[in-house]
Amino acid sequence: MEQLLPAISFGTLFTLIVAVPTLVIFAVGFAVFVPGTSPREFALELVRTDWKYLGVAWVVTQGVNTMAATFHSGAAYTSVIYDLEGTTVLAFQSFTWEPLTYLLAFVYLIGFPFVTLFTYFKLKVHDREQARRYCAGYAMLVLLALPYFLAFPVAVTSEYLGQTASGEPVMRALLYDLHPIVSEGITSTDTLVKAFPSLHTGISAMAALYARETDRPYAWLAGILTVLIMFSTFYLGVHWLSDAAFALVLVGIAYYISQRMPDPAVYEARIAKLLPVGRDEAETHGQRAD
Repeated sequence: MEQLLPAISFGTLFTLIVAVPTLVIFAVGFAVFVPGTSPREFALELVRTDWKYLGVAWVVTQGVNTMAATFHSGAAYTSVIYDLEGTTVLAFQSFTWEPLTYLLAFVYLIGFPFVTLFTYFKLKVHDREQARRYCAGYAMLVLLALPYFLAFPVAVTSEYLGQTASGEPVMRALLYDLHPIVSEGITSTDTLVKAFPSLHTGISAMAALYARETDRPYAWLAGILTVLIMFSTFYLGVHWLSDAAFALVLVGIAYYISQRMPDPAVYEARIAKLLPVGRDEAETHGQRAD
């Protein structure tokens, strides 16, 4: 056993640390907010339809992350953000407490994927069309952020404000210094220069907007999680105030478009009609979606 442990990378351990608690929270979420859900029916729906909409959102996110890491401008423009807001974000670390740090790290790492993904399944119970629109809005939001990741790289606050002269207040990297596993897990996939805009803020805000189409208890939970996620990005030394503010602007644009576009199921049916296999099934699915 001891010989096997060194072979497990910190990146893999980080994935497990995030994935396992997220799955547990998901199970609790289904028990509380979608009682009576059949595991068999859930699996069938996931295979039949859910993978298409969730898959598009996932592919777009992975593609944007890859492009941002590979093709971003060599020059960082963090000084522009600094000139705009100075060290205002330091106020969020005027009081730090280790239990609070762990709580907000949990919110940032576990609460975020939960509210992002669970909102889709919760929406399905109340309005399947809104669930599809949520995925479309999510994908549009991520695509809207791509040009800024590529042309306007901005470093995380603890990277920039943590390098000030000795004796001056600095932004502590509370998230990245939490544990080597967390640090390596994040930096292995994040360049730390795509802070603007904040997708943690944007995506959770998009989830909160769409959560209003469900019921009051879940809408309140999504809203509270969004506020905590936004606060965690400042407290943990990740984002600037400008990152969050501009992300909310993009959310408004993506939400507006996703609510006024045709039902994404219509596009699915049209694309499927072009394929030589499964045209009948696609037409039937399109009729049901209408």
